[in-house]
Amino acid sequence: MSVEKLTDYLKELPSSSGAYQSEGLTLDSSGLNFTPEAIQRPCKAVTVKLARYWIEFKKTSEETIVTPARYEYQYTPISVTSVKAGPQDGRVPDTAPPGGSDCQGSLSVVYLGEEIPQRYLPSDLELTDSTAPVPIEVAGAGVLSALYVSPISLVSC
Repeated sequence: MSVEKLTDYLKELPSSSGAYQSEGLTLDSSGLNFTPEAIQRPCKAVTVKLARYWIEFKKTSEETIVTPARYEYQYTPISVTSVKAGPQDGRVPDTAPPGGSDCQGSLSVVYLGEEIPQRYLPSDLELTDSTAPVPIEVAGAGVLSALYVSPISLVSC
């Protein structure tokens, strides 16, 4: 099966949870989760790639009464690994997103095919008060799921 067809199949693979539009292959705070509906389950394990990046934040302008502080950020690759999901339900071990720290967040992306060029990584990340992983969109062929973890604090950046 081509990368495009496999990507479409996995993106549309419904979850056994029964929740409306829930996906059978997702990346969440505990890692890669594979819970497809029984009638559409693949016959064998599916190999996907998991790319992880540190996101280094640097303050470019101070906060004023009118505007919030502004930051620029840059991606630094941590690792790219191939992992197998399925055909049985469950979590794929060692796939949880890395936690953030002061001035540093993380991005985890599950994809198929060629490596994701850095120009496809998000350029509009929002800083949040929570370090809970947030699903985000990452452009590029073969991208299945992505999670962003905001930095713990930006006070010293």
